[in-house]
Amino acid sequence: MRVPPLHLLRAFSEAARLGSFSRAAMALNVTQSAVSQQIRQLEQEVGTDLFQREGRRIALTDFGRIYLKLVSGPIAALEEGHTALRAMTGRSSIVLHLSRSFGSQWLAPRLADFARHHPDISVTGMFLNPGDNPTGNNGDAYIASTRRQDEQSDFIIEPMFTTTLCPVASPALGPIDLSRLNDYPIIHTLRRHDDWQTWCMAAGVPVVSRDRGWSFESSSMSYSAALHGLGIVMAELEFIAEDLEQGRLQQISDVVAPSGHHFHIAYSRNRYTRPPLQKFRAWLTEQVPGIGRDLDLRTSGHP
Repeated sequence: MRVPPLHLLRAFSEAARLGSFSRAAMALNVTQSAVSQQIRQLEQEVGTDLFQREGRRIALTDFGRIYLKLVSGPIAALEEGHTALRAMTGRSSIVLHLSRSFGSQWLAPRLADFARHHPDISVTGMFLNPGDNPTGNNGDAYIASTRRQDEQSDFIIEPMFTTTLCPVASPALGPIDLSRLNDYPIIHTLRRHDDWQTWCMAAGVPVVSRDRGWSFESSSMSYSAALHGLGIVMAELEFIAEDLEQGRLQQISDVVAPSGHHFHIAYSRNRYTRPPLQKFRAWLTEQVPGIGRDLDLRTSGHP
């Protein structure tokens, strides 16, 4: 009998360890149906059932318990061998799961500085999509502005900063009269549909209408539209610092308002002591002085 593919064995091992196909799917960052299919494929390979299934509950069969003992050692040995080989090459890596705005507009522009200080560490950035469960992603840490209530036991969480809102536009749009905002082309970000209202109320100006102007799904699309002179966008200033410094965008008001988006980094508890991750944490602390408490990032400077 040929040796089954490793991904089938890992699905079996995780399901047995966690006692659930759904939890195994989260741990492996795949769908539950994928795990179920992989388990059935493995059962076809070995010629017998590995789990007893009662609704959503599963339990190892007698053969499943024997098989788990047989495959657990080789799987662990392969993982240890992979780690040892990476250490021998002198290059380490970390995997980060990131909200799109943070990953593309805050972290990516700064990673060149991290690479200069730590050329032996590679960083893999994976986007967290709306509705994703970050606790189910295999990675060293995730950075987002939302927090699950049940994640405390799995992660070491450090608050980073709360973003600030202010409308910005390309200088090509010319002078802006704040009392006539609704006369200008307005750019809306669908994922942050309350930002305009939040800022207008803080500034004491009429709330702009959601029914007119341009609408884009993500902030990166909205910022790109503003850079090309399409209209005025409500920006989280921390994510467009370089555009402001270079004069590609300009604030059209001195009034800023807290967005209510509290970004934090959550380190996987069982990977927290890894040297590459600790080096990243030390570097991140330099970028965000006072990390561990809410902070206006604009006080931290920009490399």
